[in-house]
Amino acid sequence: MISHHKSTVRYAAGELAFHLAESGVELAMFAIGNELLGGSDWQSSGMFDWDYSNKNIELGIRDAELAINVRDEGADAYTITALATVYVGGNTVRKAIETRVVENRTTEQVEEGVGSGLFAYGLVAKDSIKLNHSNPGMLVASYDSKVDFGVPVWGTNTGYDVVVATPSSGNGAISINNATVHGMIRTGGGNVSFSNTHQHDMSQNATVIGADSANTHGIDNNRISTDFDGEFTEADIPTSEGYNEISKDQNYWQNTRDISLGAAYSSTWVNADSINTQNSTTIEIRGDVIIDVNRNVNLGGKLDIKEGASLTLMAKENIQITIGEMDHMFPEQFQVIAKNGRDVVLNNFQVFTGVINAPDSNVRLAGTGGARSDFRGAVVAKRIEITNGVEFFYDINLGAVSTEGEEDASGNDGVGGLDVTQWAEISPSEASKRI
Repeated sequence: MISHHKSTVRYAAGELAFHLAESGVELAMFAIGNELLGGSDWQSSGMFDWDYSNKNIELGIRDAELAINVRDEGADAYTITALATVYVGGNTVRKAIETRVVENRTTEQVEEGVGSGLFAYGLVAKDSIKLNHSNPGMLVASYDSKVDFGVPVWGTNTGYDVVVATPSSGNGAISINNATVHGMIRTGGGNVSFSNTHQHDMSQNATVIGADSANTHGIDNNRISTDFDGEFTEADIPTSEGYNEISKDQNYWQNTRDISLGAAYSSTWVNADSINTQNSTTIEIRGDVIIDVNRNVNLGGKLDIKEGASLTLMAKENIQITIGEMDHMFPEQFQVIAKNGRDVVLNNFQVFTGVINAPDSNVRLAGTGGARSDFRGAVVAKRIEITNGVEFFYDINLGAVSTEGEEDASGNDGVGGLDVTQWAEISPSEASKRI
């Protein structure tokens, strides 16, 4: 009888602990959604981790503790580990839950072609956008970098959520020639220029359609609007506060074949006067790395941004990138910032995965001229030109990326909603390794 009583008490305590762990997950989701990580209740325990602890919880007649870890996995994904402890006499009962959540855009944001951050559209320019004629025509669509290892395959895992936009009211401010756009085109009042005179070869004509368009080729006028009035903010320039600062001279960039910058769970700020790397150079990035260049950049070779790492490259003068190979999945991991409105050129690349933040600059994306090239991410610029067989794929997850202090397109602060993608009860000992 006594044994049965103890078993019943432990079972009840286990239920209390389980529900307390569940409440810990909800508390973490609230903190993520309201940008409270790093506040007084959430202590940073590394570049990508935040911890919460409450050792004075009363659950009826039971005392309890709750410990939570939130890890930023990159690309708007977070892993939440919650460990609850309930005291029963001189013993403890522990339960743990691990959940993975991902920020999303609302249905209204997707339908309107807006998001909650700077890269909420896809291709957006202050003055003009030109998609040069190619044979076959250029392809423009959206994709989800969390699906199929971040590799867009036209018509298989691509969608219609990209927006090509300019607030310019000039006729022809957007020229798509014979491109196929699965999404929206928006101007500030001017007409869109496109090819439609080839009666016998439809590949030489433009296509603009959405998921609900009746036609599969040609122009769906419902997908073109002249009411775009998006406001451009200056590029949000990070500062070196909290970073480990180092400097690398031109000799280092030009003569080092295997460049390794940063360390896991750390923040590294690299000062450089100018950068000129060889096509045989391999650049490996770990942790959070910012490269601040005083003059011009000519970046060639292979770029390997490790899982969970990120690179921000910013310069005061022209930026030219000829990286032939990139080993990272999420565009959010690589950001290029033009400080002083100087040109940004991507040339002779096969795949570029990243975002270009250059609201006062001319940006030119030029492929290899032979095999098709993929640009995966988003561009904000003054003028955009795309040529030499580049396909443009907008990552829909970038709609949740916001800069500090920025409101989203609907006027609301903070991140988008959170989707739970994984949920599991795990052993307390496993949870203890992460908290």
